[in-house]
Amino acid sequence: MKLSEKIWGVVLVIIAFSCCKQCSSEYIKGGDNKAISNYEKMIFDNSTAVAELYPEYKETTVKIAHVPIKTYEFRYHFDVNGNKYEGQHTFSTDLPKSNQLKVYYLKDDPNFNTQDPQTKLDAEKEKNSSNSSLYWAIGWGILGLMMLYGLISELRKKPAEIAEPAE
Repeated sequence: MKLSEKIWGVVLVIIAFSCCKQCSSEYIKGGDNKAISNYEKMIFDNSTAVAELYPEYKETTVKIAHVPIKTYEFRYHFDVNGNKYEGQHTFSTDLPKSNQLKVYYLKDDPNFNTQDPQTKLDAEKEKNSSNSSLYWAIGWGILGLMMLYGLISELRKKPAEIAEPAE
C-alpha cells in the first residue's frame, strides 16, 4: 500500500467519524427552543413589515438527477419605528416579480425576522421529533468503523503478502 493511499484512508476515516459526530450532535441538540418560541411569538403577534429587496442577489444552481435547480438568495431591509433592520430570503422558484417582500419580525427584537415563520417553526419542531440525524449518525459510524477495519487490516499485511508472486 502506497503512502498516499494510507493518507487518503486515514483522511476518509476521519471524515466519516466527523460526520457521525456532527449528526449525533444534531440529534442530541434537537430543535432550538428559543427559535421555536420566537417563531411562535411572530405568528401570534402577526408583526409584519414590507421589506425592500436589495438589487444584488446570489444565484446558486444545484443539479439533482441531472436536473438543474436554481435558487436566488436576496438580502432585504425594512423599517420599524424609524430603525432599519435587515434579513435574507432565498427564493427557490423564480426571481421575484417585485422588489418588495412581506416579512415577519419579533416585536421585542426586529433583528429576528423571516419571510415565512411557519415553515421555519415546523422545521425546528421537526428536529425535536425526527430520528433522521440519529440514523445518519449510525450510518456514518458503521461506515467509519468498516473503513477503519479495512485500513488496519491493510496496514498489518506483511510486504510478502502484498507482493504478487513471480512466474
